[in-house]
Amino acid sequence: MKFIALQGGTRHPIHISSINLSKNLGVSQQSASRYLIELVEKGYLERRLAQGGQVVTVLNKGISVLRKEFSDYNLIFGTQKEIEMKGTLETGLGEGGYYISKKGYMDQFQKKLKWKPYEGTFNLRLHDDEVPKIEAMKAAEGFLIEGFEQEGRTFGKAWVFKCSLKNEKRIVKECAIISPKRTHYRRVVEVISPIFLRDKLKAKDGDVFTIKVDLGDV
Repeated sequence: MKFIALQGGTRHPIHISSINLSKNLGVSQQSASRYLIELVEKGYLERRLAQGGQVVTVLNKGISVLRKEFSDYNLIFGTQKEIEMKGTLETGLGEGGYYISKKGYMDQFQKKLKWKPYEGTFNLRLHDDEVPKIEAMKAAEGFLIEGFEQEGRTFGKAWVFKCSLKNEKRIVKECAIISPKRTHYRRVVEVISPIFLRDKLKAKDGDVFTIKVDLGDV
């Protein structure tokens, strides 16, 4: 489908033969024909037979798939300045509030974010198709929060990323995602803010929120 799109197939019908397609894809002519048939059956392409081959056009469903792939590559190679993720609010174990309340963290938050976090985290479990965006976020620079020792314990480093948080009725622009170096929760993001977010957003477990993460503001 990408090959067809590169020939202009997203803008107008193009003429293509299965022999030409097989050479460009490095597969047999039979495989090339099968690929075309499968794409047509899935609703990605429109095809009509013509002399010496067929005329094909990439349909809206196929264009959507290509746009998604384009967006994924933007995430991988860091060309996007922001990303949006959707997650469902859930109650955490209280560990986030304990860790961020430590002076070694709080001093760094105030210096780098210019505000002091409320002692607690707003935990959002990302929807399945949003998980790759966590990895894209972690690939960005963010603000490094150095590890330290306190009360005979070692507290590890973390990164924070400025973000905003909203639901259908409210938005909070002064927030940040904290991403510890070591974490067991790949699908859960912890959001901090200078205010008590559950109260400000009138939020309860099960509510869905959109997080807009700034990948360029460092």
